[in-house]
Amino acid sequence: MSQTPTNVPVLFVGDSERAEFASVFRWLSEHSQLATAPDFASASQQLESHACDPELIVMAQAWPGQFSPKQIERLRRLAPLARINELLGSWCEGETRTGRPAGGTSRNYWHQWLPRMAPEFARAARGERPVWSLPTTATDDERLLAIADATTVAPHPLPQNGLIAILLRNAAMARALCDACPTRGYASIWLPQGRGPYLAGVRAAIWDAPPAVESWAGTLASIQQDFKGAPIIALANFPRIEDVQRLRAAGAAAVISKPFWSDDLFWQLGQL
Repeated sequence: MSQTPTNVPVLFVGDSERAEFASVFRWLSEHSQLATAPDFASASQQLESHACDPELIVMAQAWPGQFSPKQIERLRRLAPLARINELLGSWCEGETRTGRPAGGTSRNYWHQWLPRMAPEFARAARGERPVWSLPTTATDDERLLAIADATTVAPHPLPQNGLIAILLRNAAMARALCDACPTRGYASIWLPQGRGPYLAGVRAAIWDAPPAVESWAGTLASIQQDFKGAPIIALANFPRIEDVQRLRAAGAAAVISKPFWSDDLFWQLGQL
C-alpha cells in the first residue's frame, strides 16, 4: 500500500544510518519535506538560522539521556510551533524505570514508529489534524482518544476479502484478533497448532514467535510451505534490531512487537 508524499516539514535529529532508525529515515525521505541534523548542535544551528521550519521534530534517541531535557527545551524555544517526537532505540526500552523521559513529547519505539506515525502523515495529507497537533500537555490516553475520534470520522478503508490465519497458542489473544479482523474486512481462522496445509487462499498468517531463536527459521519455512508462500507477520517480545533482522532473514514479511495496538497489526497487513 503506497502513500502520497506529504508537505509536512520534518527535522530528523540523530544518526540516520543507525540500523534501528534507517527505515524510519528512508520513509520520511519519501513522505515528508525532510531536513536532517546529526546532533543537537546542528539542529539548533539550523533552527537559529531559519534554515528549516519544521512542523515535527523527530529526535532519534539511541540510548537514555542522549538528549537532555534542557536540550529538548532549547529546541522547543527555537521552534515553538513544532511538535517533538522521540524515536526510541532498543536501549531506551527500560527508560521509564532507569531514566527520566522528557515531558511534552510523543514517544514511539523504533519498531512502533511506522505503524503509528505513518497513518498520522496520511491524515495530514487528507487535510485532517494529525495527533501531533494536540497540545504538548496531551497524555497518552488523550492521544489514543484523538486517534479513535479520527478513525470514526475517516474509517479505515476495507481491503478486498482475505483470510488471515492466526497461529497463536494464547487463546485470549487469538480470540481478540479473530474479533478484530472482521472490523477491517478480513476473515480469520485460529490454528493453535500452527499448521493448516488444507487451507487455500490465505492472504497472510500471524505467528507468535517463541523465545527459542533457533526454532524460527524452521518454523517459518514450514508455515510458508503450508500456506503456499503467504506473507507471515511475526509477533515478538520487545525485539532488538538483530531479532528483527533474524526473523526477516528467516522469512517473516514483517515483525510487530508485543504488546501492540490492533492498528499496528492492520497497518502492517495493509502494506503486504
